[in-house]
Amino acid sequence: MEELICNIQFDKDDDKYYARLRTEIGGLREFTGISFEDVLNQVMVELEEEMS
Repeated sequence: MEELICNIQFDKDDDKYYARLRTEIGGLREFTGISFEDVLNQVMVELEEEMS
C-alpha cells in the first residue's frame, strides 16, 4: 500500500529558485535560494528533521 508522505513543488523565476514543501505533520513551508542545489538542500534538511 502506498502512502503520500510529502508534496514538493519547485519553481524558478529570473534569478531565484523556490520550493514549496507540504507534509501532514509540518504543513506548508516555502524555501528560496539562488541555486537549485541550495533550495534542494534546504528541503532535504527539513525532511530529515521531520522524519527522524
